[in-house]
This record gives sequence, structure tokens and C-alpha cells, in this order.
Amino acid sequence: MVRAWAPSLPSPVDDGEDTDGLDLVPAQARLAAVPYAAPRRRLTTGSHAEFVGALVHEFRASLASLKGASELMTRRRRDLDEAVVADLSSVIDTQAARIAWLVRLLEAVDGDGSTRRVENVHGATVARQAAAGCGVGLDITRGADRDNDVFPGDPERVRLGLEILFEALSSPAGAVTARMPVAGFLTVAAPALDLDEPQRRFALRSAFRILDMEGCPLRVRRYGDETQAEVRLVARKK
Repeated sequence: MVRAWAPSLPSPVDDGEDTDGLDLVPAQARLAAVPYAAPRRRLTTGSHAEFVGALVHEFRASLASLKGASELMTRRRRDLDEAVVADLSSVIDTQAARIAWLVRLLEAVDGDGSTRRVENVHGATVARQAAAGCGVGLDITRGADRDNDVFPGDPERVRLGLEILFEALSSPAGAVTARMPVAGFLTVAAPALDLDEPQRRFALRSAFRILDMEGCPLRVRRYGDETQAEVRLVARKK
């Protein structure tokens, strides 16, 4: 068995510091579906330079795994049994897909904006698409998907941010579920998770970055035996 390790650079989790305008607390009426309690620890996006540094670290880790598996295949292909070859091929495929994902992330977070396509984004539609792509159950309350509930943004990037969020909250401990109790307000629930786990922290920071840049504040907190996330998919108030 060949194992590929891709550690992440730790990202800050603090005891209440707010950065990048992510501490948007919905009105109490909007929180009926998810009881509010002040979070003991809040994940923040940190500085841009720090985030890019973590992204570079992810690129290097994936490239190292890809290079190692490729070199082993090239030098010892005749000496390897089929099970090892299959495992190496899986490593190569996984890391190639990882690099492609990192390129999408880098373009969304730090690109020149040439590929950004701004139009009216229908929150319920992109939430459905992201949930379907990740195998997450999404319950939309009747009336929460009205056609006129739109906001300006890039639907592809909003969907990417939601997909990263769903993947970050996925774990063998239980299923991720999502609800849209009212228009423009998405809640996500998962089993209690370790938010200090490096890969999860990096993914959550990525989701924070992308969604915030599209005007969709994200908040993640542990609440009892659940990990809860809230995303605002509405136009920002000026």
C-alpha cells in the first residue's frame, strides 16, 4: 500500500476575534431553525498573505505526492505488482484532481477577475446544485425559493464556496444536512467535528474567502453535539 500525505498549514482559530466582516448575526426571527448561542471559538480567515501561504503549502504537498508516485511508476514499473500500480494510479488521479481544485480556488481568491461572471444569483438554485454535487440533503421551505430572491455575484464561485463548505463538514461520523428555512438563509448541520484538523480548517477558510468575496458571509460554530454553519445568500446591505 502506498500512502500519500498532504498536511496543511494551520490556520488561526481564536476566542472571538472578528476579521474580514464575517461576524454577521442574523436576526432572531431568522434563527428559529438553528438556536443561537455565542460561539466559544470562531474560525477566521486571517490575513490574505497568510491564506496564500497556506494555499502554496497545499500546492507543494500535492505536487510532492504526485511527483513521488510518478517517479516510482517510472523507475520500478516492471517490479511492481498490479495492486501497487493501482494504488499509485489512484494517488496520481487524486492529487491531480486536488491540484485542479486548488487552481480553481486560487483563481477565485486571487485571480485577476477576468473569468468572474457577475449576474443575478438565485441562492436556492446554487444551493441545490452544490448540495446535489456533494450528495448533501437539502430541504427548502416552501416560499424560500422565490424567483425574485437574487443578488449580484458569480454563481459558479458561490457554488464552489458552498461545495467546499459541504465537503469540509463531511465526515464518517454522520451525514451533513442543509436547510433553507427562509429565502437567502442557508443552515448546514453536521456531527460535532474537530475544527482544529488541518485539512478541515484549510477548507473552511477557503469557503470563508470565496463566499465573503461574493457577498455571502459564512459563520461556523460548534453547538452541543453538532457543528453548524450559516450562510447568507442575499444582497449585502449598504
